[in-house]
Amino acid sequence: MQHIFLSPHLDDAVASCGGTIAKLVYQREDVLVLTVFTKNPEIKKIPKKFHKFAIYDQRKIEDQKALNRLSVDYKWLDIEERAYRQPLLKKPTDIFKINLSKGLEQFSNITTIQAELDKLIEKYPKAKFYAPLAIGNHFDNVEVFLASLMYMIDYAIFEKFQFYLDFYGMISTRIRNKHYLGKKLITLGTKKPETSSFKLFMISTIMNSLISGHTLEDLLPSKYLDVEWELKTNSIKGYEKLKLSVLEMYESQIKLFGQRTVTKFFERYHNNWDISELFLQVKTD
Repeated sequence: MQHIFLSPHLDDAVASCGGTIAKLVYQREDVLVLTVFTKNPEIKKIPKKFHKFAIYDQRKIEDQKALNRLSVDYKWLDIEERAYRQPLLKKPTDIFKINLSKGLEQFSNITTIQAELDKLIEKYPKAKFYAPLAIGNHFDNVEVFLASLMYMIDYAIFEKFQFYLDFYGMISTRIRNKHYLGKKLITLGTKKPETSSFKLFMISTIMNSLISGHTLEDLLPSKYLDVEWELKTNSIKGYEKLKLSVLEMYESQIKLFGQRTVTKFFERYHNNWDISELFLQVKTD
């Protein structure tokens, strides 16, 4: 295995890196998508307002179809996502709130995720890893980001990791600028993805009101901050249509926004970056 994409949820890797994955496969590179939060919650124990997101049996079928279409291997780590764990959130949007007073201890799955990284590196010592930047402060994305970032720095394996711009970071410049690494992503383009639909516009507006600032930076000890980053762009020209067609296979998620809205959103986002996907990597010079 040469490339391993860490996906917090089913569909995250494809939404953020689907073009890159397709390009790697075309170049005859081996790819694995490791999805972290895939455990079926006990429906009876969670509020009804969360039920529409908790259809993991269906979502796993969709994920299989999508990743088979891309001709990549996949693994589900089957950890329960934060929305369904105790203490239960009061409302779905609370998933974007990070409690600074609880520090890193609130992320109880970091050790489990890092243990999986141990196994993968032992099995595939030459593999490169791709992890989310967690722009937008989604709790699950933050947990995968922190586990990956700290692992990379603790073992000084900077050349093995790249961090990708996840969905919420794609939505708007304002959201990116509230992440301590989001500011490393240059602002280009006049086509605003969040205006693809009223629903996306409202999501970006709500998220901006919830994200208080450089919260992730405040969580991290200085040794995890004393590194320099550089932007890596990967052109997906020739692979964009395949990415969008694979995204369509995540029907349960697509219908929350509508297929036309999703296509329009990603086309606007890609156009702002000359049909590219964005990554950050630590400078090693």
